[in-house]
Amino acid sequence: MSNTMNMKGRASSFEPKFSLNRMFRSLDKLQDYIVFGCGIALVFKMMLVLVDTFIGLSAGIDLKTITAQSLFLLILVELFRLLAVYLKYHRIYVGVAVEVCVVSVLREVIVEGVIHMSPLMVASIGGFLLVLGGLMYVSHQVEDLPAEH
Repeated sequence: MSNTMNMKGRASSFEPKFSLNRMFRSLDKLQDYIVFGCGIALVFKMMLVLVDTFIGLSAGIDLKTITAQSLFLLILVELFRLLAVYLKYHRIYVGVAVEVCVVSVLREVIVEGVIHMSPLMVASIGGFLLVLGGLMYVSHQVEDLPAEH
């Protein structure tokens, strides 16, 4: 009988050192550091794109390139917002991710130009944006996104 109690005592002293909760908390912290590093990299990329855009404006680069860079900057801002929401709430909100997709698709449409696209491509982009709009509507109804975002 004392042998079984001794084993239980060992099991309870062994458990805190190799607990799954402790391991997952450590992995969660590691993931937070990785996401934070991605956020810092995004800020640096935004600065580079902003400087490149201003240099392009002063050098007289065509409007299409400046528009593409400006819209790319907006995409980076939305991605940074997605990372900030994740770091604060430890959730990825589908609505924010869908907003990034919408801005990315619209950037490609503006850069490429609707005139130069085939009718099938325009219809498929329209359908894709319609589905994304529906997903955004549903996600805003279902998710409890804080008012500040």
